[in-house]
Amino acid sequence: MRRLIISLVQSINGSFAEDGWSTGVSTDADFRRFLALRRSANAIIIDRRTALNPQLPVINAAGKTLEHTPVHVLTESDPMSLQAELDARGLDYRARHFSPATITEVAASLPTAPSAESAPTDEAVLLCESGPNLAFRLLEHYPGAELHLSVSPRYLRTPGSHFSGLEAAIDLHLIDVRTEDDQVFLRYERG
Repeated sequence: MRRLIISLVQSINGSFAEDGWSTGVSTDADFRRFLALRRSANAIIIDRRTALNPQLPVINAAGKTLEHTPVHVLTESDPMSLQAELDARGLDYRARHFSPATITEVAASLPTAPSAESAPTDEAVLLCESGPNLAFRLLEHYPGAELHLSVSPRYLRTPGSHFSGLEAAIDLHLIDVRTEDDQVFLRYERG
């Protein structure tokens, strides 16, 4: 079975994105980790919303490190109409209908050797760069999937989020990490 890594970043209060994408949540350290994960990937998995977001850069645009890395867009809607929309936008992404078996099919389609852009390794890696809904579905249906959760030391509230009625972006500093029975306890103070 191929390795599946699901990479999520969220703010300390659980916001997954600001203005529809995670760079509003990420820190420089998180972004460096994200790039390292991306460079190790033989294929990227995203959802329809991520693929069609005009604010997001094209993952495998010409001249980028990941130019030859396949990008699979998993959707529960009609993959043929989505593929037509992706093609019309000039996105070299592959639309696939999502079912519990889809991720296994995508994994099986990967070459056994890493792509030229990937870091040297003997295993093929699929990297999911999508939101919590697709992450949940992949964790539910792919045994051995790994969730890499980065918790950003920011408390966010924006008009597009569903949290408290106060707008805020408060930077925090980590002062302690403790684990107990696989639960991680993080202590922060205001920066």
